[in-house]
Amino acid sequence: MYKEIKESEINLQITNELKKVLESNGAIVYQTRIGDYDLSKINTKNHKRNDLETRAQLINESDCDIYISIHLNSDPSPTWSGTQIFYTTKNEENKKLAQIVQTKIRENLKTKREIKPLKNMYLFDRIKKPGVLIEAGFISNSNDRYLLKQQSYQKKLAQTITDAIIQYYN
Repeated sequence: MYKEIKESEINLQITNELKKVLESNGAIVYQTRIGDYDLSKINTKNHKRNDLETRAQLINESDCDIYISIHLNSDPSPTWSGTQIFYTTKNEENKKLAQIVQTKIRENLKTKREIKPLKNMYLFDRIKKPGVLIEAGFISNSNDRYLLKQQSYQKKLAQTITDAIIQYYN
C-alpha cells in the first residue's frame, strides 16, 4: 500500500472496467481473480511462487487468445510517471501487441514512456499465450496516483487498451 492507495484495489478496478469495455465490444474475458486474494494452494514459504504458478496455469489452460496483466508501478523517486507496457521475448506477438498498446496509450494518455522487455519474471516466463504487462502508472507519483483513483481515468485507460486490442486483431 502506498499512502492512501492500495495497488490490488486499483488493479481490480481497472481490470473490471477493462472487462466491461472488452465485453461490450464482443470479447470473451477470463480473469485470474475477481477479488483481492491470491491463488496459492499452499501456505508455506513458497506461497507467492505457487500463486504465480497457478495464475500461469490458468492462463495457459484457458481458451484466451491473449493476456493482459494490470499492475501499478512505484519508484523511490516521485518524478517517474506514466503508463508503460512490458513484454517477454518468449513470443514474437508480445512485442507487436506491446507496441500497439503503448502507441495508443501515448496518443490517448499522453505518456512518453517506451515499451520494455521483461527479463526473468517468474510468472511471465511461464505463460505460453501472447500478452503484455501494463504498468498503469506510478503510485509513487502524486499526479499518477490521483488519476489512477479516478473512475473517469480508469474508463479512459480501459477504452484505450480495448482500442489497442481491436487494432492488434485488425
